[in-house]
Amino acid sequence: MPPLRSTIYILALSSAINNQKPAVGASKQPFDECLAELDTLGIRTDYDLLLQSDLLEQTPSRLHKHIRTLRMAVLEHFASPGRTAADLLSTRDSPPCRIKSGIGPLDALLNGGIMAGQIVEFCGKDNNSSRSRIAIEYAAAHLTDNCTQSQNTRVFMLLSSPLSLWQVEQSLNRRFSEYPKDERMQMFRRAMERLIVIDCKDLESLLAFLFHYAETQTSDQKDFLVIDSIKPLVVNALQQQNDAHVAVNAVQTALRDITSIMRESPAAVLIINGVSQRTSRFDSNKPAGDLHLRPDLHSVQPSLGAVWAMASHVHVYVYPELLPGDNDDDNFNSSPRDTGNTMAKILKSPNAAIGQTCTFNQLHG
Repeated sequence: MPPLRSTIYILALSSAINNQKPAVGASKQPFDECLAELDTLGIRTDYDLLLQSDLLEQTPSRLHKHIRTLRMAVLEHFASPGRTAADLLSTRDSPPCRIKSGIGPLDALLNGGIMAGQIVEFCGKDNNSSRSRIAIEYAAAHLTDNCTQSQNTRVFMLLSSPLSLWQVEQSLNRRFSEYPKDERMQMFRRAMERLIVIDCKDLESLLAFLFHYAETQTSDQKDFLVIDSIKPLVVNALQQQNDAHVAVNAVQTALRDITSIMRESPAAVLIINGVSQRTSRFDSNKPAGDLHLRPDLHSVQPSLGAVWAMASHVHVYVYPELLPGDNDDDNFNSSPRDTGNTMAKILKSPNAAIGQTCTFNQLHG
């Protein structure tokens, strides 16, 4: 969570507080003195300010008025203004904005694509190149779709590793290939101008972006956020600090906030993650290499634990299509054969049957 000194709505109070006459004996402006005093007590974020109940007993009386002002600002910030049932019904009745990747079987598996207001998580056990390519296809589709192409359509790619820009270029050029060269170049430039790449090296930088985005998001934006990938950020945090679970919960809270139906224009979010896979009690005699042949729901577990699994609305397991190897006298225990295709399986979804699968080639659908 961002510190108080970098929280936009807290900083907006500085002028109002500092314009008040400083108390006798104060060496700093009231706002700065207040934040400094809170910092000595370990109150460094708005959550800390809200949850600490005995602040007035531990701070000088000259600051009580300012502390009350800050706490009321936090309460107003986190309190939901609510929306009428009529507004929510009209939102539900309007055609949902869905992002289609162009990978036909995968879009069909997701009932037409990724819907605004949804957090969709693609997970898998192997290297994440296939999942990252899926994310790039959805991002490119959002930038080029005729029904959403405008200056208000943006894609944010939050990356824990360098972005393969040539893959984005490849996908966009393929989508614009039918247009004349000059027009294709203009469309490509406009699309790339709406692609914002965020370098997320740790969980704090991800949180800082999410909270800033939540505060500045406007009702006319049609945004798509891609987090590739969440696992390294969380694992690093778990290794470095004891209270990383608090930060993980804050990420979930922020993601749910920016995709909430209470917002007039909720974002769509795609997350790349890993899984831990174990042999279920029903398949205890099956070789580990055969798990990809028929992955069952008992063998796939969220790599970041069951709590993180609650963050996403839709959970899709991505894995290579493998066929049994040829068994002969010389190679009885041959390894499964990779067909070059990719498979996806629904692990969690409010709109699709759990366990439903599809097969596709990422470049050709």
